[in-house]
Amino acid sequence: MFLLIAFLNFTVMLTSSGIVLRPAFIYGKRRVDGFEVPLDLVGEPAEKILRAVENFTKPLSSLPASDLLLAPPVSVDDVALAVINGVTDDDFFGIFTIDQIKEAANKVRV
Repeated sequence: MFLLIAFLNFTVMLTSSGIVLRPAFIYGKRRVDGFEVPLDLVGEPAEKILRAVENFTKPLSSLPASDLLLAPPVSVDDVALAVINGVTDDDFFGIFTIDQIKEAANKVRV
């Protein structure tokens, strides 16, 4: 009960300011102990493939956990640009899905 009330209060506060980004797998270059792990070698092709077959996978979205398997990865650059948009644009608030993150990133991209 307490969690429900806390969630409702959080969503009420979120309607006027604040952002929550809900990306799936985030890809980019990652440095671990001085070694660079190129997550973009897997993430970028996976994003392109999942975007290409999106029309075929839409009917599967009602299945449990389908969003974990079928959600396209998001570039760390797109997430960063969406955060910048959230900081600089007062009209940018709420809970954002992958497509909304991409849209917000494109608004800021130079």
